Amino acid sequence: MWRTLLVTNGSRLSTRDKRLIVKTEEQEFYVPLEDIYAVVVESLQTEITASTIIALVTAGAHIVICDEKHLPCSLTLPLNTHFHASNVLKQQIELPRQIKAALWKEIVKAKIRNQEKVLRFTGRSKTVRDKLLQYAQEVEDDDVSNREGLSAKMFFRELYGSEFVRKADNAINSALNYGYAILRSAVSKSLVSYGFNCALGIHHMGEFNAYNLSDDFMEPFRPIVDYWVDANHTDLCEDLTMNNKLGLINLLNQCALCGGKKVKIRYAISLLVKSFVSCIENSVADGLLLPEIIPFDEAE
Repeated sequence: MWRTLLVTNGSRLSTRDKRLIVKTEEQEFYVPLEDIYAVVVESLQTEITASTIIALVTAGAHIVICDEKHLPCSLTLPLNTHFHASNVLKQQIELPRQIKAALWKEIVKAKIRNQEKVLRFTGRSKTVRDKLLQYAQEVEDDDVSNREGLSAKMFFRELYGSEFVRKADNAINSALNYGYAILRSAVSKSLVSYGFNCALGIHHMGEFNAYNLSDDFMEPFRPIVDYWVDANHTDLCEDLTMNNKLGLINLLNQCALCGGKKVKIRYAISLLVKSFVSCIENSVADGLLLPEIIPFDEAE
């Protein structure tokens, strides 16, 4: 199984003989480069050389750098990993607006349905769940009636309480932010590997956002983070513990249904991006392989 490494406590990273060496004051760890999915560098005292970064990205790993609050703030991705990159980029740029609008409709519907599943798995109000399913049915092209926003407001209040505010400083939001950032990095890695430019979104269009497309495609996966945070909320601190972070990182190894098959989240991301390639090649909106969340006790 590919590993995601969380590097803390001022470790020094280097490579030798196609292995990553993680050296601390007490000991050294050796991990084959080919086994590494991602490296999350949390400590500001971590030392990493340019040659180590090159070795990691050449091996296909991505590197997430955290800030002084220990939250992911930067991302290093492999480039030029797809042999048809220029053709994929040309098709991405030329994708018709109506196809983008229809794709966004399908993404939003999948997200809302996964939100309903989270509420169902956690025994929340059937009235709210039914309303979310209604909203999912009502989503239009480009979600012009903002069913995503209405669903999110209802979902978060049902899951975390009526007083919950998404931007407040608390343990739940710290965990959500961390989990979403890990998802975003995994989606970005997959998009780049297929030759896409992450800045060119199908719905998100932020001028100063280098990850608009990543933000588009991570949406149906967000509820799995929400689900984990609810399941673990009694163990959370605003300053997330090591176990909190490892649990959120390990969500990439949880399973979901994708195309009727149970696969790990990181592979479901790849399947979704691969299906997007088919959509833009054929200029159609149907055919996206979108994830369906399953209960954690069935996802191991």
